[in-house]
This record gives sequence, structure tokens and C-alpha cells, in this order.
Amino acid sequence: MLRQRLRSALSALTGTLMAGALVAMTPLVAHADPPPLPLPSPNSCDPGPWYLTQHYEEFAPADGPWRVAPGDNLEVTVTKSRTIEVGAQLTVGVSAEWAVAKVNAELGISTKASWTSSVGLKTNTNSPAHEVTHVYYGVFTERVLMERNWYPAGCNKGWPYNLSSFQSAMWVQLPKSEGFKKVSMPLGRGGMGTPGTTNPPAPPQPQPVTSVHGLADGTLLQTTDTRRIYKMVGGAPVWQATCDSGICDSSPRPTTQSVIDAGPKTPRNGSSAIDQRGRIYLYVGGAPLHQSHCNSPVNCGRPPKISDWSIDARDHMNQVPADGNLVQGWNAGNATPVAQTVGGARLNFASPQEVVDTGFGADWPSKVVIVSDYSFNNLGTIPADGTLVQGTGGGASTPVAMFVAGSRINFATPEEVVETGYGTNWREKVRAIPSRVFNEFHADIPPDGSLIQGVANGVPTPVAMMLGGARINFASPQEVVDSGFGTDWASKVRTVPSRAFHMIRADVPDDGTLVQGTGGASPVAAIIGGARVNFASPQEVVDSGFGTDWASKVRALPARAFSLIPDRIGDGTRIKQAGSTSQAGIVGGAKVPFVSMDELLACGFGDKRMWTVPDRVWDALTTRIADGTRLKKAGWSSEAAVVGGARVDFWTEAERNDAGYGGVMLQAVPPRVWDAMTTRIADGTRIAKSGWSSEAAIVGGARVDFWTEAERNDAGYGTRPRQVVPVRVWDGLPGRIADGTRVKKSSTTSQAGIIGGANVPFASMDELIASGFGDKPMWTVPDRVWDALPNRIADGTRVKKASTTSQAGIIGGAKVPFASMDELIASGFGDKPMWTVPDRVWDALPDRFEDGTLLKSPDAPTVWRILDGKRAEISDPAGTVWVVPRRVLDAVPQG
Repeated sequence: MLRQRLRSALSALTGTLMAGALVAMTPLVAHADPPPLPLPSPNSCDPGPWYLTQHYEEFAPADGPWRVAPGDNLEVTVTKSRTIEVGAQLTVGVSAEWAVAKVNAELGISTKASWTSSVGLKTNTNSPAHEVTHVYYGVFTERVLMERNWYPAGCNKGWPYNLSSFQSAMWVQLPKSEGFKKVSMPLGRGGMGTPGTTNPPAPPQPQPVTSVHGLADGTLLQTTDTRRIYKMVGGAPVWQATCDSGICDSSPRPTTQSVIDAGPKTPRNGSSAIDQRGRIYLYVGGAPLHQSHCNSPVNCGRPPKISDWSIDARDHMNQVPADGNLVQGWNAGNATPVAQTVGGARLNFASPQEVVDTGFGADWPSKVVIVSDYSFNNLGTIPADGTLVQGTGGGASTPVAMFVAGSRINFATPEEVVETGYGTNWREKVRAIPSRVFNEFHADIPPDGSLIQGVANGVPTPVAMMLGGARINFASPQEVVDSGFGTDWASKVRTVPSRAFHMIRADVPDDGTLVQGTGGASPVAAIIGGARVNFASPQEVVDSGFGTDWASKVRALPARAFSLIPDRIGDGTRIKQAGSTSQAGIVGGAKVPFVSMDELLACGFGDKRMWTVPDRVWDALTTRIADGTRLKKAGWSSEAAVVGGARVDFWTEAERNDAGYGGVMLQAVPPRVWDAMTTRIADGTRIAKSGWSSEAAIVGGARVDFWTEAERNDAGYGTRPRQVVPVRVWDGLPGRIADGTRVKKSSTTSQAGIIGGANVPFASMDELIASGFGDKPMWTVPDRVWDALPNRIADGTRVKKASTTSQAGIIGGAKVPFASMDELIASGFGDKPMWTVPDRVWDALPDRFEDGTLLKSPDAPTVWRILDGKRAEISDPAGTVWVVPRRVLDAVPQG
């Protein structure tokens, strides 16, 4: 359970106590097994189902009482309304609707999350002769205790101070019906409660009670002015709602309400009472703790009998124990640790020195109240919101801190404490606790569902909700209401210092959090790898491992905030395909599948939590690793950066660091993935030379340098990411733009295609499209680069006329048309890419070979050199010999 029992006795202290011959009531201090450091991960525990262990009916009065005299009849009309909601002790993370559904199903009753009592209902009441009847109207509720276990057994050992979301037991109080409650009482037997009246008889003694101090427990008192019956319990007068069940077992002594009000406000520590239901209570810090047994050393004494209402209404009692009381649980000879009450909760001590250090003195054993282990364990272990604490131990103190939904928020200055609403007398409200306990509380991050607001110098921050460890700011009151906090949300906001508010990250909830934007238009989504993974159906949620009860785990947040959560799964996330055994790691925003567990382990994903994603999401994930990612070949020392989709290897650490990748997260990929990556930087990539101010763009696989910022910006690269490459890589990049690249002149609308290394301008979009460049990306180049591009198509280029099937090869600067595919293949152009040129360009191509061109026919070894338009046979050719059809060669005159 959340309230962990530490049962082993502290042997040294036990010996001391026995040697001192202390009486049996002297508490033994249980030895606390030191909690492991660091605390275990919540992922090591799996919760079992909630189950009901106790339940009983309670009545919450909303109107009345109406007094009906003996023998009279009275028609009662309801004049007030009261709203009863699920009890405030509901565990964080469990919805009221879920609790209602579970209780209704298991008990076969009908309860609601909220009930507003009616106005105008009526009832007729006949009071029997010789009896006074009091009529109340209100809501009947079912009070239920739920518990659950954590598996494997003992997994949460060392977690006595977990977050509320790890609670193992909770009380819920559920409204179920409205109606009237009638209580009759014989004349002369005292008054009613809440706030009943009576006509008391004349005082039996000449002198009324003028002070309740010193009266024995069980003494009955009757106020002559307010007509109430009180019973002394632990030195305090407790108002009784009825004299049934033998409560008024003696004649009441007369007094006045002012005497009652001047008496103690709560029963003393260790006193006891029993109600009409037969439950025995021991009082600790003024609060009644229900006892499961009274076996020694638990001493229930002779408890006075009091009405059920007295307990339920906590008349002259505290709802929870006041701060600064010592308590210890016992059962069958086994003791819990000694604990102190702070903020309605118990904080266990681990040693006698801790008790002394927190201000209880060397005589602290005499101050301990022994209770049953049941009542001890049912005390919470998380102080209430707003509780001020300070750790102490070893002569040193921690900062002062406040509690917000189970989290400790430290103050940095006294001014912060005052500004947060604790007043200038805040020091009086601070409770000393062991530093060990202080440090075990989760710091700075309130649990899910908390509403917080920062304040500094009188200036507030936005109201925010906590969700998955993150702060989600609200932009309007309506957003708070729409997120499920009700129209009374302002009463649920906890003020914290602005400094602490801003320390809480305001980005994305923790992985595994289920969220949905308000308004009904947003899908349910899981946070995986810091990203929002939307589900398309309930089955996808189940298949992703969130169970059939996933709906109870969904947290609402403003649709605006929902849409701001990124949808790219973060690097280093381990994912699994739903319905498959396939796993992958996210590297550079890409899915890198693993073909074996060896690959997964080698890449460092073995100890990462695996998150299941729907098939649809898995299939849609990109496999292109993002630019700027630093990679490592798993099992090797090789490193590289991804630049323009290419793997740019680093040969030395200096290269890596100079390129700015020394501080970038290193991510490993399997060798087969590394080897399969291209080394050609993609067109459109903006690159920089490491250690220099030089920048360039990759266009057609070539490095196109920018000489000025204006050139770069005019070409459209000013806003593109700048990727630094090593000097060696920069210098090795080609300067020739690849064929088939579509380019545009920076200062004009002129476009061209690169064919045979030449700039082939298009006179119209029709020409561009007819040449096959319509679906190619357009890359802008500086005017200087455009003007410097050659306009001669390189030899060996295969071209086609746009409007026909005619093809030719460029040889010696001339267009050599092929009359057939056989000619084309025989000339060596069969395996060359074909580039379409506009008819205008085709027609303008020269048909005379340049001087020095070497030619031969396919069917003869003779080589000819062209000079002044004539061919001459040579025996020692030096250079490229081009093959042309026999008819083309024969058409060149010899000379």
C-alpha cells in the first residue's frame, strides 16, 4: 500500500526501553529499513485492480431540523439546497465517474458523482405521544474504502512517500439519494443535534455547570438556552444528535452554550469513543481514528457512547489529526514506525534521533498515541495542499517548502512565502520534519491534474494544469472549465512562487500520457517520444498497450495546447509495431528498423522503454534521417553527419568538432543501414565550409558557391538550414551541375535545363514541359553562375528532338542524327541517358565537326581526324575516338 508498513523493531532502542522498565503503554519505535537510493522507477510496479473492502451509509443534512412536539403533526417543506459531490479523498488520477461506476456495479446500488438536493419537497410527520421528533432533510451517501495491491510483491518497497498516483487505498463518498431523516426522543432524555432543540426539565441541581474542565468522560450536559445535549469525550463536550442506543444513560447536568463554547475544542490525545454503529475511535490530534482492534498495547479504555452524527459531523473534533502529534500502529505484537502528523498525514521516523531533531524532546515516548495498525495505515502519507514544512537533521535545515498535490515546492526567500499567501507570520505555520523525509518527497513537479498559478511582486502568471510532468498554461477561464475543472476551478488553484512555476517545464507531457483536446474535435493521442501520436480508433488505443480501460486514463487539455504538441517522435525512442514483433529506433526523426535483437542492443536501445504504435503510424514514419543528425556506425568508431540526406563521414575528431557536431547527440545505426546510406548531398542543401565563412548550395550534385550574402538570399537560400561540412568534403565536391537539372536565373524568370553540361534555355513553359523538365524541381542560381554556364552541349550527349522521335549524339560539337536504333547502338549511345531539347535548339545545333575531332565507323578500324571540314586518315590517334555511322563518315570529304 501507499502507506507502507515498516515492521522490524529497532533492537537497540527496544533494549533501552526494556531496561528502563517503562510501562506497557510506552511505544516501541519500529526500525525503518533505509529506503534505496535512488528511488525505484514507477515502471517497476504494476497496479492490481481496485477492490472494495468496507462501505456504509452516511447522511449529509441539507436543511432542518424541524421540531415536532409530542402528539403533534407537522408538514415540513424543504427551503435550502446543497450540492454533494464525490468525497475529496479521491485518489489523483481516478475520475469520479469511474468510482461511481465501480461502486454501483459491485454493490448493486445507484450513486452519482454529484447530487444537488431539491427545494420544495414536503413530508408529514406525526410525533408519538411523550416523544419529541426532529426532522432533517439531506442526501444519503455511501462511504467506501477501496484498496489495491502492487505487483510483483514488494516492488514498491522503499516508497513510503510516493506520489498520489501510486496510492494503494482511497476513501470515496458517493451521493446516492435524497430524503428525510426523522429522529424521535422520549421527553426528558435530552436534545438533538445538528442543531436540535429540546425543552429541558428544570435543573436537577441548584447550581449549573460553569466550566466543563475536569468533568469525567461520559458526563451528560444539557444547555438551557440552546436546548442541546452534549457528552464529555476526552475532556471535550461533544454535541449529540440523539439519545437512542443508550447514549443518554444518565441525567444530564444543566449548563449554558457559553460554557460549552469556552471548553476544549477537541478531545485529548488517546481518549476514546464508540458510536451507534459500534465503531471504536481513538483521538489523535483531535481527530477520531477508527480502530480495528483494542488489543494491547492499543488501549481503548472505556469509550463513552456518542451518536453517529457526532462522528460524521466532527462536532468538537478535527477532520484530520492536527499537526505535531506522535502516533504508532500495533497489531499482534508488530509495530509500525513512530510517525508525526503533518498536514493531515503521517510522516514516519526512521530513528529516535529524528524524533528528537524535529522538536519532540528526549521524552517523546510519553507523547506517542498507540493505535491499531489499520488506523495508522489509513492515515495519508502526503501532507495536504498548502502545508509548510522544513527538513532538519544533523544540525542543518532544508529550505522551507509548501505542498502542492503531493509535491514539495521549495521557497527561495521569505518574501516568496509571504507573496504565496502565508502572511508575515508564516514561520508559526512551518512544521519541522526529518531532512530524510523532506528529500524523499517529489520536488518541484506537482502530479497530474493539479492547478497552479505563480505570483511574484503581486504579478500573477497564467493558471496552468499539470499533465505528465509538464505545465500546460490556460489562455482563458473557459479553457479551464472545458478541461474538466468545473466552474469552481478557481477554488482549486494553488499559488506557488513564479520562480517555481517557471522551473516546471512548459512543453510536452511525459511519454505514455493519454491526452485529448477539449471541444470534441481532437482525437485521443498518446505522448510517445515527446510527440503526439494520434489514434484513429479505440482499437488502436488498446492495441498500443493502454488496456480496455484506456478511457479512464485520458486527460483533457485545451485544443489549442493539444495542437501545439509536436507530432515528430523524438530521437532515441524505441517503438514497436502493433500486432507485430517488429521494433525500431527513432534516429534523426526517422524510423530505423532492427532486424535482430543484436542490432537493437548494439545501437543502445536495449535499456529503453518500448512504446507500441499503431500499424498506420508505423507505416507512415519516414525512413530518411534528418539533416544535422550525428551518426555512429554501431560496433565501430566511425562517425558521420547527415547533410542533404547524405552520409558525410568525419575522418578525425577535429573534423567533427570543427563542423560543429562535437556537442550534438551521437546516435548509432546498424552497419547495414550505415553502408546503405548515399554519400551524394541532395540538391537544394545549403552548406558551409568548416572554419570558413564560405557558403554554397548543392545544385545538380555540384557545389554552387555564393560570393555574397545577397547572392545567397536572392537565390532563396537565406532561410534554409546551414549545414557545415569538413574542408576536405567541401573541396571534393564537383563543380559541374549534373545533366537533367532545372535551373533558374536569380534576377529573372529565365529557366533552363542542364544538358550535356550546357545551359539550354527554355523560351516558354511549353518548351520546358515538352523537354521533360516540368516535374523537376527548380533550383535558383546566382546570375553570375547562370552567365558562366557553357552553352555548348558536351560530346557524348544523347539528345532527342522534342516534337519527334529523332535522336542524335553530340560529337565534336556537332549533332549526329541516327537513322535507326542500330546506328545509335553501334555508335555507343545505347546506354547513355536521353535528354530532350526544344525543336528550336535541335534545329540550331551545328552539323559540322570541330577541328581535331577523331572519328571512325563501326565496321572499320581506320581513324580519321577532322580539319577544316575534311577528314584525314591517321595512324597514331591521341584522344577520344568517336564512332559514327558509316554514312555520316562517308559524307565527310577526304582531304
